[in-house]
Amino acid sequence: MIDLNNVDVQQVQSLVRLKEPGYNAFLKLLEAELESAKQKLVRAGDMVQVHRLQGRAEALEDLLKAVEEAPKVENRAYAQKR
Repeated sequence: MIDLNNVDVQQVQSLVRLKEPGYNAFLKLLEAELESAKQKLVRAGDMVQVHRLQGRAEALEDLLKAVEEAPKVENRAYAQKR
């Protein structure tokens, strides 16, 4: 999990920008890669492959969740500055 409370403001703003219309294709790519990793995980033949796919899926999920949570963190940071 990416702890957005401990990252730089510019990093949070970068994640927020990923929600802008021009980045939809990139987010769709991440979602497709996550789905692909999950499907491969179902068919994984050995534990090494399982662990790698679990790590990939977890990283993609963390990134997608950070993109979703970033506006809340940005708003909270902005409110605290006031």
